[in-house]
Order: sequence, then structure tokens, then C-alpha cells
Amino acid sequence: MRGLLRVLRRPATGALTAQGTQALAGLVLQVAAARSLGAAGLATFALLYGLVVLATAVCSGLVGDSLTVLDRHEPRTRAALLVGATWVCGVAGVGGALLGVLTGVVPPWAGLVLGLATAAFIAEDALRRLLMATGRFWSLPAVDGTSLLLALGTLGLLRTTGALDLTDFLLALLVGQAGAALVAWPLLPAHERPRGPWRGPALRVVAAFGVWRAAAQAIRPALLTVLRLLVVAVAGAAAYGPLEAARVYTAPTLVLVAGLGSWLLPHFVALQAAGPAAGLRYADRAAAGLALAVAGLGGAAVLVLPWLGPALTGGDYPVPVGAVVGWTAYAVASAVLLPYSGLASVHRRQRRVLALRSLELLSLVAVLALVLLVPGGAGWAPAALALGPLLAAVAVRRLVLVPLLSPRAEAGTTAAPVPA
Repeated sequence: MRGLLRVLRRPATGALTAQGTQALAGLVLQVAAARSLGAAGLATFALLYGLVVLATAVCSGLVGDSLTVLDRHEPRTRAALLVGATWVCGVAGVGGALLGVLTGVVPPWAGLVLGLATAAFIAEDALRRLLMATGRFWSLPAVDGTSLLLALGTLGLLRTTGALDLTDFLLALLVGQAGAALVAWPLLPAHERPRGPWRGPALRVVAAFGVWRAAAQAIRPALLTVLRLLVVAVAGAAAYGPLEAARVYTAPTLVLVAGLGSWLLPHFVALQAAGPAAGLRYADRAAAGLALAVAGLGGAAVLVLPWLGPALTGGDYPVPVGAVVGWTAYAVASAVLLPYSGLASVHRRQRRVLALRSLELLSLVAVLALVLLVPGGAGWAPAALALGPLLAAVAVRRLVLVPLLSPRAEAGTTAAPVPA
């Protein structure tokens, strides 16, 4: 019993649990969409939801990573974090509303719901990141549970009036995220809550670190969004629906990656005093362990697919095995990259990381070739997408982290980290 309590008290366990509850909330909503909207409706919802996640990733990199690595208690830095979060939240909300209204994917009033849902999603995520930065990982299940219960409750009420549509899911997303943000606020320590001062924000200090992290954080959701657009444009929404169902099905494999990733960044900050060599050794072990764990989960998912696949889609359309294997490969490649990119960013090499992560764009070329040239090749698009993060991981380790081990670089990094 004492051993179990020690494990539960570990920050990594709390981080993994917190990421699991967040993933569960999003997963349940997407499973409901897979069962209620059909293949084409799921593809459309996934595209809109992916754009919301993309906007959130920008704020997470700009503000979330900055408040973890930088001194968020310094007044001007704190003001810059507040200003940055407010601007991203406002711009993304307006952009989401315009997207819904101008594209006609949803009715005009539902476009406003999309904008509000985007803003609420970003605000809730910023508060989650602040809870993580303060080490309150075990407070996050209450936040995520609130989001899940409110979203499901909203869908339940709307279901009594008829069949659910895309607008209903956007409204459920708004209610769930707004309620979760209200719960997160009092769970923060009083001195950490997002309050003033707002004057004299050190925007350049935050931007010097956060802009590059935001761009790096946006790469993955941007790639997924482009993948969806490519397949939908070439093969149609109905063709992409099963691929998205496969991604939802394999989503638990990414829980492990994202959960430990939320803990790795502050852990690498703590390891800075031990020098780059200690950090690289830990990153190597983390990359290998994460890759093996994700591959094991993916293999288990393939084995039980004949039973769980129909349960996910309600039997309306199949979940392709090739897509499940492909999304698992993508998750493994992402798991390998995560520790190296995080360690490099802690050592202020985020610009080089961003430049090398541009290698991930090569995977889009492979995806396009599959979709256009190979009959039925869209089903293997997720596997092609895995090529990018794997190449980026090798490049970041070899070209960014290994050079830090030289005596001159190690002394410079320890004494005064300088943006690269």
C-alpha cells in the first residue's frame, strides 16, 4: 500500500493521469460524433475540432511553455503572459466565428458558437497549463471531469429534441470548456491566478522564447489539418471519415505521449543544473521507453479491432486496419521526437528545433503522392505522416543536442542560456 501511495504521489503519475482525463473528455466527444454524425459528418467535425486544437497549440507554445520555463512571477513577464494569452484567445475566437459564418459549414449563428467554443477551449487550456506549472496535476481530473459531464449533459438534452447534428456538438464543446475553466480558476493558488499587473509587459522576452515554441507546437495539429484537407479535397469527406475513426480509436496511444510530455518540460528545467549530458541521457531513455509503450498499446489496439471497431462507429462503416497501424506508427514517431525537442527548447535552442521540424513537411509530400497516385492509398496516409517526426527526432538529437556536450557549449549553456 505504501508503495502504491509513493507511485501516486509522483509528478509523472499525476501528469499522465491528468492527460488521460483530458484525452478521455475529448475522446468521448469524438466517439459520440463518430456514432451520431456518420462518416462525412465526423470528417467535418474533425476538421473544425482540429482547427480549434491548432489555435490552442499556438497559445500553449506561446504562453503555456513560457510560463513553465520563464520566470512567470516577474511582473513584466507576468503581464506579457496575460496579454499574450488574451490576444491569442480573442483572435482565435473571432477567426473561428468568421470561419463558421463565411464557409457555410454551419448556420451563421452556429459560427458564433464555434468562435466562442474556440475562445473557451484556449482559456481552459491556459489554466490547465498553469495548474501543471504549479505541480497541481491531481487537480486536473476535476477540471476535465467537469468538461466531460457538461458536454455529455448538453448532448443529452439536445438529443431529446431530435437527432444530433454538427451544431449540437459545437454547443456541447462550448458548454464543457467554459464550465471547466470556471472550475480550474479556484483550484489555482491565489497568487498564481491570472491577474495584473498588465502594465509594461515584457512582450519581447516572452516572444523571444514563446513564438518559436508556438510555431513548433503548431506543426503537428497543422499537419493533421492539412492531411484532412488533402484527403477530403481529393477523395471526399466520406472517404476520410474512416481514417478519422481510426485516429479516434488509437487516441489512447497518444495519451501516454502527451501526458509524460507535459511533465518532461519542467523536469528538463530541473535537470539543467546537472548539465546537457545528463539531460540527453534522460531524453534517450524517455524516447525509447515512450516508443516501446506506444507500440505495445498500438499492437493491442490492432488485436481487439474486430470487436471495438464496430462499437466505435455503431457498425455504420468499418475502421480500416491499415489506418490503425498508420496512426500507431505516427504516435511512435511523435514519442521519439518529444523528449529531444523539449530538452532542446529548455536549452534555448527552440529556433533550431523549429527549423529541423520543418522536415515533417516532407511527410505531406508522401501523403499527397499516396492519395493521388496509389488506388486506395488514402488509407495509408497516417503511416506516411510518421516519416516527418522520425526524421526530425534524429536531426534534433544529432545537430542540436549532441553539440551541447562540448565543453565550450556546456559552459555557455550553464552560465547564461542565449536564444539560438
